[in-house]
Amino acid sequence: MRLPALTLLILALPITAQAATVKVDVTRFHLLAPPAPAITGASVAVEPADPAAQPELQFGALAAIANAELARAGFRMALPGQAPDYRVRLALAGTSEVVRKRSPISVGIGGGTGGWNGGIGGGVSFPVGGGTRTVTAAQMTLQIRRVSDGSAVWEGRASAIAPGADPISAAPMLLQALLKGFPGPTGQTQSVKVKTQQ
Repeated sequence: MRLPALTLLILALPITAQAATVKVDVTRFHLLAPPAPAITGASVAVEPADPAAQPELQFGALAAIANAELARAGFRMALPGQAPDYRVRLALAGTSEVVRKRSPISVGIGGGTGGWNGGIGGGVSFPVGGGTRTVTAAQMTLQIRRVSDGSAVWEGRASAIAPGADPISAAPMLLQALLKGFPGPTGQTQSVKVKTQQ
């Protein structure tokens, strides 16, 4: 059965209306520059950087998102009962604020969270329209440590102002930006643009 053109347009509107481009500030430090051997393809297990600071239920959702992005970057998830080659320690924090919609919009939310000093700034472009929208200033750290000797081989930090009512909604875009072109340049801060449907 063919749907009328107007019906198809209406069905497409919610997705189009909620699309946004988010700028993620990313900093990476690592020991993986050539001629160091690549670690993609190795097995990993995701764990909270601080179990006391990350509720178990929330971290379960965060770990699922991280597993998907790590697999996309070329890593393998360690099987149950299998010792991983690397442990991935992950932390996510943030604060939310209600802002008035406009295009583009740039907000800065002050206050340090998750061990970060000071506030963070960022930008997100919303479609033109009235009313308000909730955005979150989210911060993520991701560290990869070798299981054999406990040494850290890669660490990344990402921050962004993103649409959504809580930091977990920003996790996919933060992880995507962090792992883009893994391992990426070391000792540099870059702005990575990520599209979201949230």
